[in-house]
Amino acid sequence: MLTKIALKKIGNLKFNNIDLLLALGGILISVFFGYIFYHTYQSERSLISLMILPLIAGIIIENLRLSSDWTSLLLRIFGALLFSILAFLPGKSEGNYNLENHIEMWPYWFVIFFVVFSAISHEKKIIPKLTEGITLLQSAAIIYWIIDIGFFNFEDMVDYFLIGIGIIFSLFSFIHVFTYLKLTRNTRLYLSLWSSIIMVIFGIDYIYRVYNFDYFVNNKIINEQLNILQYFLLGVTLIYIYQNAFMLLVYIPSKRRFYGKEHMKEIRAMNKTHIKRYSQKQIKISDSLLALITTSVIYYLNYIYHTIPRHTLIWLIFWIFPLVLWLINIIKKKHNEKI
Repeated sequence: MLTKIALKKIGNLKFNNIDLLLALGGILISVFFGYIFYHTYQSERSLISLMILPLIAGIIIENLRLSSDWTSLLLRIFGALLFSILAFLPGKSEGNYNLENHIEMWPYWFVIFFVVFSAISHEKKIIPKLTEGITLLQSAAIIYWIIDIGFFNFEDMVDYFLIGIGIIFSLFSFIHVFTYLKLTRNTRLYLSLWSSIIMVIFGIDYIYRVYNFDYFVNNKIINEQLNILQYFLLGVTLIYIYQNAFMLLVYIPSKRRFYGKEHMKEIRAMNKTHIKRYSQKQIKISDSLLALITTSVIYYLNYIYHTIPRHTLIWLIFWIFPLVLWLINIIKKKHNEKI
Protein backbone atom coordinates (compact mmCIF):
# COMPACT_ATOMS: atom_id res chain seq x y z
CA MET A 1 0.00 0.00 0.00
CA LEU A 2 1.45 3.36 -0.97
CA THR A 3 2.11 5.83 1.79
CA LYS A 4 -0.68 8.37 2.26
CA ILE A 5 0.57 11.92 1.78
CA ALA A 6 -1.95 14.76 1.86
CA LEU A 7 -1.80 17.26 -0.99
CA LYS A 8 -3.67 20.54 -0.63
CA LYS A 9 -3.95 21.66 -4.23
CA ILE A 10 -2.36 21.27 -7.66
CA GLY A 11 -3.71 23.89 -10.02
CA ASN A 12 -7.49 23.75 -9.72
CA LEU A 13 -7.45 20.08 -8.72
CA LYS A 14 -7.39 18.74 -5.18
CA PHE A 15 -6.11 15.34 -4.12
CA ASN A 16 -6.57 13.64 -0.77
CA ASN A 17 -3.45 11.48 -1.12
CA ILE A 18 -0.61 10.66 -3.44
CA ASP A 19 -2.12 7.34 -4.49
CA LEU A 20 -4.57 8.97 -6.89
CA LEU A 21 -1.85 11.20 -8.35
CA LEU A 22 0.41 8.20 -8.91
CA ALA A 23 -2.44 6.24 -10.48
CA LEU A 24 -3.21 9.04 -12.96
CA GLY A 25 0.45 9.56 -13.74
CA GLY A 26 0.92 5.81 -14.13
CA ILE A 27 -1.89 5.61 -16.68
CA LEU A 28 -0.49 8.49 -18.74
CA ILE A 29 3.05 7.11 -18.62
CA SER A 30 1.80 3.62 -19.50
CA VAL A 31 0.00 4.95 -22.57
CA PHE A 32 3.00 7.00 -23.67
CA PHE A 33 5.57 4.24 -23.22
CA GLY A 34 3.14 1.69 -24.60
CA TYR A 35 3.29 3.58 -27.86
CA ILE A 36 7.09 3.89 -27.61
CA PHE A 37 7.56 0.16 -27.08
CA TYR A 38 5.10 -0.62 -29.87
CA HIS A 39 7.08 1.61 -32.23
CA THR A 40 10.29 -0.07 -31.02
CA TYR A 41 8.82 -3.51 -31.76
CA GLN A 42 7.70 -2.42 -35.23
CA SER A 43 11.04 -0.85 -36.13
CA GLU A 44 13.28 -2.61 -38.63
CA ARG A 45 16.37 -1.98 -36.49
CA SER A 46 17.12 -2.77 -32.86
CA LEU A 47 16.49 0.43 -30.90
CA ILE A 48 16.87 -0.76 -27.30
CA SER A 49 19.56 -3.22 -26.24
CA LEU A 50 18.47 -6.12 -24.03
CA MET A 51 21.52 -5.37 -21.87
CA ILE A 52 19.53 -2.51 -20.37
CA LEU A 53 17.63 -5.16 -18.38
CA PRO A 54 20.56 -6.48 -16.26
CA LEU A 55 21.74 -2.86 -15.88
CA ILE A 56 18.40 -1.78 -14.39
CA ALA A 57 18.23 -5.02 -12.38
CA GLY A 58 21.57 -4.14 -10.78
CA ILE A 59 20.30 -0.68 -9.78
CA ILE A 60 17.12 -2.21 -8.33
CA ILE A 61 19.04 -4.88 -6.39
CA GLU A 62 21.35 -2.28 -4.87
CA ASN A 63 18.37 -0.09 -3.95
CA LEU A 64 16.77 -3.04 -2.16
CA ARG A 65 20.06 -3.84 -0.41
CA LEU A 66 20.23 -0.29 0.89
CA SER A 67 16.54 -0.25 1.82
CA SER A 68 13.80 -2.87 1.57
CA ASP A 69 11.12 -0.19 1.17
CA TRP A 70 9.35 -1.16 -2.05
CA THR A 71 7.15 1.94 -1.97
CA SER A 72 10.13 4.28 -2.11
CA LEU A 73 11.71 2.15 -4.84
CA LEU A 74 8.55 2.35 -6.97
CA LEU A 75 8.45 6.13 -6.47
CA ARG A 76 12.05 6.44 -7.67
CA ILE A 77 11.30 4.32 -10.73
CA PHE A 78 8.16 6.37 -11.41
CA GLY A 79 10.11 9.62 -11.06
CA ALA A 80 12.88 8.36 -13.36
CA LEU A 81 10.32 7.34 -15.98
CA LEU A 82 8.63 10.72 -15.72
CA PHE A 83 11.83 12.74 -16.11
CA SER A 84 13.19 10.44 -18.81
CA ILE A 85 10.44 11.73 -21.10
CA LEU A 86 12.80 14.70 -21.59
CA ALA A 87 14.76 12.41 -23.90
CA PHE A 88 11.97 12.77 -26.44
CA LEU A 89 12.10 16.56 -26.63
CA PRO A 90 13.51 17.84 -29.94
CA GLY A 91 17.01 19.30 -29.82
CA LYS A 92 17.73 22.92 -30.72
CA SER A 93 19.87 22.00 -33.71
CA GLU A 94 17.72 19.04 -34.71
CA GLY A 95 16.20 19.22 -38.19
CA ASN A 96 13.54 16.64 -38.94
CA TYR A 97 12.40 14.96 -35.74
CA ASN A 98 13.46 11.31 -35.68
CA LEU A 99 11.60 9.38 -33.00
CA GLU A 100 13.79 6.31 -33.31
CA ASN A 101 16.93 8.29 -32.46
CA HIS A 102 15.24 9.54 -29.29
CA ILE A 103 14.10 6.02 -28.40
CA GLU A 104 17.73 4.86 -28.61
CA MET A 105 18.76 7.57 -26.14
CA TRP A 106 15.81 7.12 -23.76
CA PRO A 107 17.17 4.15 -21.70
CA TYR A 108 20.28 6.15 -20.79
CA TRP A 109 18.16 9.09 -19.62
CA PHE A 110 16.08 6.73 -17.50
CA VAL A 111 19.17 5.11 -15.96
CA ILE A 112 20.75 8.50 -15.17
CA PHE A 113 17.64 9.78 -13.38
CA PHE A 114 17.14 6.45 -11.60
CA VAL A 115 20.73 6.57 -10.31
CA VAL A 116 20.49 10.23 -9.24
CA PHE A 117 17.21 9.69 -7.38
CA SER A 118 18.64 6.54 -5.75
CA ALA A 119 21.80 8.37 -4.65
CA ILE A 120 19.79 11.24 -3.17
CA SER A 121 17.44 8.86 -1.33
CA HIS A 122 20.28 6.78 0.13
CA GLU A 123 22.82 9.56 0.65
CA LYS A 124 23.59 8.60 4.26
CA LYS A 125 23.97 4.93 3.38
CA ILE A 126 26.10 5.25 0.23
CA ILE A 127 28.67 7.40 2.02
CA PRO A 128 29.70 4.46 4.20
CA LYS A 129 32.43 4.36 6.75
CA LEU A 130 35.59 3.85 4.75
CA THR A 131 38.20 1.65 6.37
CA GLU A 132 41.83 0.82 5.81
CA GLY A 133 40.65 -2.50 4.37
CA ILE A 134 38.63 -0.81 1.64
CA THR A 135 41.48 1.50 0.61
CA LEU A 136 43.80 -1.53 0.64
CA LEU A 137 41.56 -3.30 -1.89
CA GLN A 138 41.34 -0.15 -4.00
CA SER A 139 45.10 0.48 -3.95
CA ALA A 140 45.86 -3.15 -4.85
CA ALA A 141 43.35 -2.87 -7.72
CA ILE A 142 44.91 0.34 -9.07
CA ILE A 143 48.36 -1.29 -9.14
CA TYR A 144 46.95 -4.32 -10.98
CA TRP A 145 45.14 -1.96 -13.36
CA ILE A 146 48.34 -0.01 -14.06
CA ILE A 147 50.30 -3.20 -14.82
CA ASP A 148 47.55 -4.78 -16.92
CA ILE A 149 47.04 -1.75 -19.18
CA GLY A 150 50.71 -1.93 -20.14
CA PHE A 151 52.56 0.48 -17.88
CA PHE A 152 55.95 -0.37 -19.43
CA ASN A 153 54.70 0.41 -22.94
CA PHE A 154 53.86 4.06 -22.28
CA GLU A 155 55.90 6.74 -24.00
CA ASP A 156 54.15 9.89 -22.76
CA MET A 157 55.76 11.47 -19.68
CA VAL A 158 52.37 12.76 -18.54
CA ASP A 159 51.14 9.16 -18.28
CA TYR A 160 54.16 8.24 -16.17
CA PHE A 161 53.59 11.28 -13.97
CA LEU A 162 49.94 10.42 -13.31
CA ILE A 163 50.72 6.76 -12.71
CA GLY A 164 53.55 7.77 -10.39
CA ILE A 165 51.08 9.79 -8.31
CA GLY A 166 48.80 6.76 -8.19
CA ILE A 167 51.60 4.52 -6.98
CA ILE A 168 52.65 7.05 -4.31
CA PHE A 169 49.12 7.27 -2.91
CA SER A 170 48.80 3.47 -3.02
CA LEU A 171 52.03 3.11 -1.04
CA PHE A 172 50.74 5.75 1.39
CA SER A 173 47.63 3.63 2.02
CA PHE A 174 49.75 0.46 2.35
CA ILE A 175 51.91 2.13 5.01
CA HIS A 176 48.87 2.88 7.13
CA VAL A 177 47.36 -0.56 6.55
CA PHE A 178 50.49 -2.45 7.62
CA THR A 179 51.38 -0.20 10.55
CA TYR A 180 49.45 1.22 13.43
CA LEU A 181 50.21 4.83 12.63
CA LYS A 182 47.53 7.16 13.93
CA LEU A 183 44.88 8.07 11.40
CA THR A 184 44.94 11.84 11.77
CA ARG A 185 42.34 14.17 10.25
CA ASN A 186 44.64 14.98 7.33
CA THR A 187 45.44 11.31 6.76
CA ARG A 188 41.75 10.38 6.70
CA LEU A 189 41.06 13.28 4.32
CA TYR A 190 43.79 12.19 1.88
CA LEU A 191 42.79 8.52 2.02
CA SER A 192 39.11 9.35 1.51
CA LEU A 193 39.93 11.62 -1.43
CA TRP A 194 42.15 8.90 -2.86
CA SER A 195 39.32 6.40 -2.50
CA SER A 196 36.92 8.68 -4.39
CA ILE A 197 39.47 9.28 -7.15
CA ILE A 198 40.04 5.55 -7.58
CA MET A 199 36.31 4.84 -7.73
CA VAL A 200 35.76 7.53 -10.36
CA ILE A 201 38.72 6.33 -12.47
CA PHE A 202 37.54 2.74 -12.32
CA GLY A 203 33.98 3.88 -12.94
CA ILE A 204 34.86 5.78 -16.11
CA ASP A 205 37.03 2.90 -17.33
CA TYR A 206 34.31 0.35 -16.52
CA ILE A 207 31.53 2.27 -18.27
CA TYR A 208 33.72 2.71 -21.36
CA ARG A 209 34.81 -0.95 -21.45
CA VAL A 210 31.31 -2.31 -20.92
CA TYR A 211 29.76 -0.03 -23.52
CA ASN A 212 32.46 -0.99 -26.05
CA PHE A 213 32.61 -4.65 -25.03
CA ASP A 214 33.80 -7.04 -27.73
CA TYR A 215 34.01 -10.80 -27.67
CA PHE A 216 36.41 -11.85 -24.92
CA VAL A 217 36.53 -15.58 -25.70
CA ASN A 218 35.60 -17.67 -28.73
CA ASN A 219 32.33 -18.80 -27.23
CA LYS A 220 29.14 -16.86 -27.88
CA ILE A 221 27.24 -18.15 -24.83
CA ILE A 222 30.09 -17.35 -22.42
CA ASN A 223 30.49 -13.90 -23.93
CA GLU A 224 26.78 -13.16 -23.57
CA GLN A 225 26.77 -14.35 -19.95
CA LEU A 226 29.87 -12.27 -19.24
CA ASN A 227 28.21 -9.23 -20.82
CA ILE A 228 25.10 -9.73 -18.67
CA LEU A 229 27.31 -9.92 -15.56
CA GLN A 230 29.14 -6.75 -16.58
CA TYR A 231 25.94 -4.76 -17.05
CA PHE A 232 24.52 -6.08 -13.78
CA LEU A 233 27.66 -5.06 -11.87
CA LEU A 234 27.55 -1.68 -13.58
CA GLY A 235 23.99 -1.20 -12.34
CA VAL A 236 25.05 -2.15 -8.80
CA THR A 237 27.99 0.27 -8.78
CA LEU A 238 26.56 3.27 -10.65
CA ILE A 239 25.14 4.78 -7.46
CA TYR A 240 28.59 4.75 -5.83
CA ILE A 241 30.35 6.03 -8.95
CA TYR A 242 27.93 8.96 -9.03
CA GLN A 243 28.32 9.71 -5.32
CA ASN A 244 32.13 9.66 -5.42
CA ALA A 245 32.14 11.88 -8.50
CA PHE A 246 29.83 14.28 -6.67
CA MET A 247 32.23 14.33 -3.70
CA LEU A 248 35.09 15.36 -6.02
CA LEU A 249 33.34 17.92 -8.22
CA VAL A 250 33.27 20.50 -5.43
CA TYR A 251 37.09 20.77 -5.65
CA ILE A 252 37.03 21.63 -9.36
CA PRO A 253 36.78 25.38 -10.12
CA SER A 254 34.49 26.86 -12.74
CA LYS A 255 33.80 30.27 -14.27
CA ARG A 256 31.26 31.10 -11.57
CA ARG A 257 33.44 29.90 -8.71
CA PHE A 258 37.22 29.91 -8.63
CA TYR A 259 38.29 29.27 -5.04
CA GLY A 260 36.47 32.33 -3.81
CA LYS A 261 34.96 32.69 -0.35
CA GLU A 262 31.84 30.64 -1.09
CA HIS A 263 33.79 28.03 -3.02
CA MET A 264 36.26 27.55 -0.17
CA LYS A 265 33.33 27.23 2.22
CA GLU A 266 31.94 24.38 0.10
CA ILE A 267 35.37 22.73 0.00
CA ARG A 268 35.76 22.89 3.79
CA ALA A 269 32.31 21.35 4.21
CA MET A 270 33.20 18.52 1.83
CA ASN A 271 36.53 18.02 3.62
CA LYS A 272 34.58 17.37 6.81
CA THR A 273 32.41 14.83 5.00
CA HIS A 274 35.51 13.00 3.74
CA ILE A 275 37.11 13.00 7.19
CA LYS A 276 33.93 11.89 8.90
CA ARG A 277 33.37 8.94 6.58
CA TYR A 278 36.84 7.46 7.13
CA SER A 279 36.89 5.22 10.17
CA GLN A 280 39.56 5.75 12.82
CA LYS A 281 39.40 2.05 13.68
CA GLN A 282 42.48 0.26 12.42
CA ILE A 283 42.26 -3.29 11.10
CA LYS A 284 44.59 -6.12 12.10
CA ILE A 285 47.80 -6.38 10.10
CA SER A 286 47.20 -10.14 9.71
CA ASP A 287 43.80 -9.45 8.08
CA SER A 288 45.39 -6.86 5.80
CA LEU A 289 48.09 -9.31 4.78
CA LEU A 290 45.52 -12.02 4.05
CA ALA A 291 43.46 -9.63 1.92
CA LEU A 292 46.51 -8.41 -0.01
CA ILE A 293 47.84 -11.91 -0.69
CA THR A 294 44.42 -13.21 -1.77
CA THR A 295 43.67 -10.34 -4.15
CA SER A 296 47.22 -10.32 -5.50
CA VAL A 297 47.02 -14.04 -6.35
CA ILE A 298 43.65 -13.52 -8.08
CA TYR A 299 44.94 -10.53 -10.05
CA TYR A 300 48.16 -12.36 -10.97
CA LEU A 301 46.32 -15.45 -12.24
CA ASN A 302 43.97 -13.28 -14.31
CA TYR A 303 46.93 -11.31 -15.67
CA ILE A 304 48.56 -14.56 -16.83
CA TYR A 305 45.50 -16.47 -18.06
CA HIS A 306 43.09 -13.62 -18.96
CA THR A 307 40.08 -15.45 -17.55
CA ILE A 308 37.81 -12.38 -17.44
CA PRO A 309 38.31 -8.69 -18.35
CA ARG A 310 40.30 -6.77 -15.73
CA HIS A 311 37.58 -4.14 -15.18
CA THR A 312 35.03 -6.88 -14.44
CA LEU A 313 37.37 -8.67 -12.04
CA ILE A 314 38.14 -5.46 -10.15
CA TRP A 315 34.47 -4.67 -9.56
CA LEU A 316 33.72 -8.30 -8.69
CA ILE A 317 36.34 -8.15 -5.93
CA PHE A 318 35.01 -4.79 -4.70
CA TRP A 319 31.54 -6.34 -4.52
CA ILE A 320 32.33 -9.86 -3.25
CA PHE A 321 35.40 -9.50 -0.99
CA PRO A 322 33.70 -7.50 1.80
CA LEU A 323 30.92 -10.10 1.83
CA VAL A 324 33.47 -12.92 2.13
CA LEU A 325 35.22 -11.16 5.04
CA TRP A 326 31.84 -10.67 6.72
CA LEU A 327 31.08 -14.40 6.43
CA ILE A 328 34.54 -15.31 7.76
CA ASN A 329 34.03 -13.07 10.81
CA ILE A 330 30.66 -14.72 11.49
CA ILE A 331 32.24 -18.19 11.30
CA LYS A 332 35.06 -17.10 13.62
CA LYS A 333 32.57 -15.60 16.07
CA LYS A 334 30.49 -18.79 16.20
CA HIS A 335 33.63 -20.89 16.60
CA ASN A 336 34.81 -18.77 19.55
CA GLU A 337 31.37 -19.01 21.17
CA LYS A 338 31.57 -22.83 21.06
CA ILE A 339 34.99 -22.76 22.69
